[in-house]
Amino acid sequence: MASKYPRSLRGCLPLWTLLLQAALIVIFFFFASYDSFIQYPEVVTQGAILQDMVVMAALGLGFLSSSLWRYSWSSVAFNLFMLALGVQWAVLLDGFLEHPRLGKVFIELSRIQQATMTAMSVLISAGAILGKANLAQLVLLVLMEVTAFSATRMISQQFLSTHIHNAVLAGGVAVGAPCHLIPSPWLAMVLGLLAGLISIGGAKSMPVCFNRVLGIHDTCGVHYTFGLPGLLGGITYIAYLTSWFKDPLCHLKPQNMESSSCG
Repeated sequence: MASKYPRSLRGCLPLWTLLLQAALIVIFFFFASYDSFIQYPEVVTQGAILQDMVVMAALGLGFLSSSLWRYSWSSVAFNLFMLALGVQWAVLLDGFLEHPRLGKVFIELSRIQQATMTAMSVLISAGAILGKANLAQLVLLVLMEVTAFSATRMISQQFLSTHIHNAVLAGGVAVGAPCHLIPSPWLAMVLGLLAGLISIGGAKSMPVCFNRVLGIHDTCGVHYTFGLPGLLGGITYIAYLTSWFKDPLCHLKPQNMESSSCG
């Protein structure tokens, strides 16, 4: 089937694509080099994993949408194009974000493996707009989504998994006491969010303050996982209980009554 792209797009798109690839080549020439310290066993192990990932990304996701007869070949070709572009851009971004002071990206198989995982997020999301976006729009999708994905991963790596687990526990602790008094789901969500922020913030700052100022060592983070979130839940419970005692008849009113006299 002939392309339905306008002539202006068909004329400029190959040129802009070549210029983009040339710009990436120049960046790799000045700011990227291979890691010469990798060991042979690591090459064998990581190479096998990378091979499986590339096959899944190039062939699995590429032919996933080939059943659409109108976009069968374009889905495969666009998938390969986005994979190549996404891996190159992700390698550069991950290298600069992880080691910004070095000013140079050291390429190894693990970095290419991570970049392939980043590019796969674009290949998955592209299935929602297949046949509705041209190649120029897909190029913008690759650059924007890979950038957002890499930045998000770097922000999540600032927190340990134990901090996230503690934040989940802190949310449950905070809503435990006032859960039967909270009238709306969004209030419980806000309370859980505040408890999670208190837990993560406490994990980052309180051990330093306790060790240096008070000389207290909290091994399991009980203070900021259970203590402060529990205090937040207790304050919330008292606040709701105080408002409940102001007009107790309001809460004792039968549920089948159509109207309420509570202000």
